[in-house]
Amino acid sequence: MTAIARSTHPAAKRHLLQPLVAAMVMCALVQLFPQTLAPAEAQALAPDLVTRIKDAVVLIDVTLTAPGMETGATGSGFVISPDGQIITNAHVVSTMIEDELGGTTVAESRVVQVIFHPGTPDEAACPAQVLRENHDLDLALLKINLATPAFLELGDSDAVVETSRVYACGHPLGLREISIRTGTVTAHRTWEGRPYIEHDASAEEGNSGGPVVTDQGQVIGVHTLTLVSSGMLTKFAIPSNVVSAWLATPPSEDPDIPIPGGAIRELLAATNLIYNDEGDGSFGIPYDNGVTIHAHQYEDFLRLYGELGELPRGDAAEQGRLALEALRFNYTDPVGRISLWDRGEEGRWLYWECQVPMSSATGDYLATIALVGANQVARWDQVLAGQMPGEPSELYPGGDEATLLARLKQQIEAADLHYEEGESYFKLPYDNGVDVYTQIYKGVVYTYAYTGGMPGADEAEQGQIAIALLKRNWADPFGRLSLDGDFDLVWESQVPADFLTPDYLAIIGATAATQVADFLEVYGRVPFNG
Repeated sequence: MTAIARSTHPAAKRHLLQPLVAAMVMCALVQLFPQTLAPAEAQALAPDLVTRIKDAVVLIDVTLTAPGMETGATGSGFVISPDGQIITNAHVVSTMIEDELGGTTVAESRVVQVIFHPGTPDEAACPAQVLRENHDLDLALLKINLATPAFLELGDSDAVVETSRVYACGHPLGLREISIRTGTVTAHRTWEGRPYIEHDASAEEGNSGGPVVTDQGQVIGVHTLTLVSSGMLTKFAIPSNVVSAWLATPPSEDPDIPIPGGAIRELLAATNLIYNDEGDGSFGIPYDNGVTIHAHQYEDFLRLYGELGELPRGDAAEQGRLALEALRFNYTDPVGRISLWDRGEEGRWLYWECQVPMSSATGDYLATIALVGANQVARWDQVLAGQMPGEPSELYPGGDEATLLARLKQQIEAADLHYEEGESYFKLPYDNGVDVYTQIYKGVVYTYAYTGGMPGADEAEQGQIAIALLKRNWADPFGRLSLDGDFDLVWESQVPADFLTPDYLAIIGATAATQVADFLEVYGRVPFNG
């Protein structure tokens, strides 16, 4: 029996009890997932080409200064002309400073340096000027006052066919020495309305702005993002033809540089909500029940949150008990989750929060989430008072389940996801051995994957693990860990059906598979209770 009637298919739990025959499963799933091709076998580039790449690819070091603080970031870039012009991502040189809670400040000063041959005896740093920034395209053009006879040419990205061998060049994780990693072009993809070169060459934070080149040394893409950072081979590069077309336009056509809170203000203006500008790009939305929900943009997400208070200091047992209650509470939340920010000496603080990709955010979606948040914060106060609030059924959008289920199937197919159809659910198998399920529940698209029973030998240990799981929720972009009525643990995400898109669903499914695999690696498989 579960806490609420979500008609969870029994296979969602049974599957995790079955042993996996790794070799057979991986072989079969590679055939089922042609978009996640195995990385190409390594093949040596011509020595003179490797030398040219090393001469032309640079480490970019950015220092931002704001009142009372200084921060920095690194990325990659590459020279495109003999007079010192360099391409990188706009987000690499952005002047926005985000704190851990999500407030955004514009730096008063920015110092950009490009470093040639970092980590070698030939290392040399040069100050760079940012000539152009286009944050819509995520491209920036830098200039150094130095002749650069070694540079890379922009190729024709439209002419590159799938399975073509490519090399991602840059400085992953800010590492000094250059990394040149082999892969293939896996797709010419349109995502969130923009064209990309999808490739499977390994790339991490720090590779942003680095070139993706052919075995002839022509740049066919600028690495910009990874769809899911852990366990996925799907990497996106801005096509070189997009870069060439942008460089051919006058700088006056570049969009204005984003200001903190600008996009959130536009979303709020499309609602009937009363809100207050709290500065640093954050806005407060007050409700009649005394709760204020805060809205801001954090990285590429609309984030709404309400503070729930600090876990009691010096009482490990009570902290653990409340953490377990928070995980149970999550199971009845229509859209959000309780997470925990460990602020060190300032204590452990609980928050109700919900994050939505900015590409999917609308005024109506913001208003829907904020209303749920205001009610959930108030419901948590009931939990603290020893009451047991029921499921907030009135906060679910509702709708005809058959109609919404048919639409969900169309979205799964539009996202090019492999699936198996059940009576009222869809199973999405992923190539890391995790099965993700998605269905309609009271007008929301409920996507989930069970991990097993709650880890821990006794209640005290389970309480401390619950605290760690709430910390995981804080770092999770889309979902939450929660406890069902059987004391079994599930990763889940709920999105009102009217606001879901195929791209959004694809990211949620991939995140679910990755998060569950990461969880199992840490805690192992715990037998189900129900």
